[in-house]
Amino acid sequence: MSDKRLELAISKKAELEKKFEKVKGTPREEEFKLQIDKLDELIAHLKEDN
Repeated sequence: MSDKRLELAISKKAELEKKFEKVKGTPREEEFKLQIDKLDELIAHLKEDN
């Protein structure tokens, strides 16, 4: 189960990073940074569980 969650988190992070490039320099940049940071934490936690 956590393997699937890990794959989804990595996939979502990749999508956000692509979108982040488009919003650099806009007010939404910080919002995307926070989401990416939270996904990094989740990915690290899921890797520990495996």
